Amino acid sequence: MLITIGSITTATRLARLIEKNIGNPAEVLHTPSAINRGGCSYSVRINEKYENAVRRIIADHKVPVKRFYRESHNGQERVYHAVS
Repeated sequence: MLITIGSITTATRLARLIEKNIGNPAEVLHTPSAINRGGCSYSVRINEKYENAVRRIIADHKVPVKRFYRESHNGQERVYHAVS
């Protein structure tokens, strides 16, 4: 699952909060061009099974996020589906 965020600072902050509160690693990366809607954007990749816990962290810490995406594969291509 990808969570798109507007800045590297906020993405790094969210990744650290996830790792601290859940103990699961979170990866910060540039938002893939397939879902980047212009401008500078970063994403945090998490394991989908932690979605509810991550949403609580986001709400508790008032982390501004743009959108959540589920990732799937169509052959060798990654496909993204917006979930919020």
